[in-house]
Amino acid sequence: MYSFALLAVSLMGLHQVPTGAQFHIRLTTPVGSYASKAGDPVDGILIAPVLDDDGQTLFPDGSAVKGRVERVKRVGLGLKHETATLDVVFNQIILPNGATRPLASRVYDVDNGRERVTDDGSILGVRSTATIGYRVSGYIRTMLAWEIHSQIFFWTAKMLLVHVPEPEIYYPAGSELTLALTQPEYSRALREPGGQLTAADDEQLRRKVAEMPYRTMSRSGKPSDLINMIFIGTRQEIEDAFTAAGWTVPSPATLRARFVGARAVVEGLGYPTAPISNQTLNDRPPDLAWQKNLNDVAKRHHVRIWKQSQTWEGREIWVGAATHDVDYAYLRHGSSGVTHRIEQDIDRERDKIAYDLQFTSCTSLVDWWDRPGAPLEARNATGDPMSTDGRLAVVRMNECRAPRLTVADAEALPKHGRFLQRLLRREILSVRSDYYRTNLYWRSYEGTRWVVLAVKHRYGRSRKTDADPESPANDKTALERAFNSSWLR
Repeated sequence: MYSFALLAVSLMGLHQVPTGAQFHIRLTTPVGSYASKAGDPVDGILIAPVLDDDGQTLFPDGSAVKGRVERVKRVGLGLKHETATLDVVFNQIILPNGATRPLASRVYDVDNGRERVTDDGSILGVRSTATIGYRVSGYIRTMLAWEIHSQIFFWTAKMLLVHVPEPEIYYPAGSELTLALTQPEYSRALREPGGQLTAADDEQLRRKVAEMPYRTMSRSGKPSDLINMIFIGTRQEIEDAFTAAGWTVPSPATLRARFVGARAVVEGLGYPTAPISNQTLNDRPPDLAWQKNLNDVAKRHHVRIWKQSQTWEGREIWVGAATHDVDYAYLRHGSSGVTHRIEQDIDRERDKIAYDLQFTSCTSLVDWWDRPGAPLEARNATGDPMSTDGRLAVVRMNECRAPRLTVADAEALPKHGRFLQRLLRREILSVRSDYYRTNLYWRSYEGTRWVVLAVKHRYGRSRKTDADPESPANDKTALERAFNSSWLR
């Protein structure tokens, strides 16, 4: 029976999108655990085309995605729940030509969000008392627990200085989610208009690209990120396209910016303009840098871009190194303090940027070229592994006169309660957390567990390094393992 079904689908000219295929969408309506209710509609738009194995477009970007809130659990005053839960189901996709298709999917990921998505698609909010800052304050309170005046002083300081992240889940219009199909879908391949290069133009540009370097260099002079993008156009065209796609410019690495970044780490907050580390190409710092994140400073998309001396048909050529920060890394070999760990498959970030710019209609060509000689496996300056298929994303810009913006203006939802409600909730959650966790027994267990993990990992890494001097140490340190373990939830 299954074979006959596949034959029928083939005869109808349909292509299968298998179970597990990912749909990258951008919300066009906000949704949140505080104000959303079960049954509320949630809309989004497909921001990257869904392709078959032959590269043919089955679901084009710009397709509308329709869904609803299935279930919601809000924190409220914190009397019943410490964390929020949000279930959103998207069950319909509308193609640009108006054709409507059912969609069996679940939420797979919230892009650069601090919230966690379970295997069944539920979005779980953070516990506000699980931040690094609040945990450190817990140790201090334990040490001062025998002096009532010290407790009063610390409570006052906590009220004024120690902020906690908002435990309610809230995603404004423009937030990006990844859906995964729970059942296969079928669609006809579509032909999309797009600029193409002539054979002569193609060969001329490829010769220029072949002369360009493969990797950036870190501040310490070590080989770092791989060059995986080419932009053709003016600085203004590139800036207009990234702005239309919702990307922001990193702040200079000033003392104030570092302080704001450290506070975001300690308090579990986002930092949309966080500085990026310095890298060079041909001994030059980047001419442009762009990043995109949501509510977690540990995660972000980013790209560094350098202008090249070559031109093509009178147009400027720029090269970029794109990577995706996915977590913190602490006290790693060759670095000091807190750095970021990048996603190993750097092609995902390359494709994410290419499709983001294509979605804005500020490009006249988006293509992927093989680059002979490019390393397929490497490590960056801090030891993170990188893997790639070796291709470059080639993006030719246009004047971007009428960009398709990230989202249209959408009516906002209340993110949380009023000030007095939030203040009361924070005290209730603090009392609940203190009752379970801020005591000598729990802190002793927690601190001992942390130290054991650190020693165990350090010893294991030393043995590995001694056995194989060429093998880089594991990029996840004991502190990172501890911060990511279950007791932080």
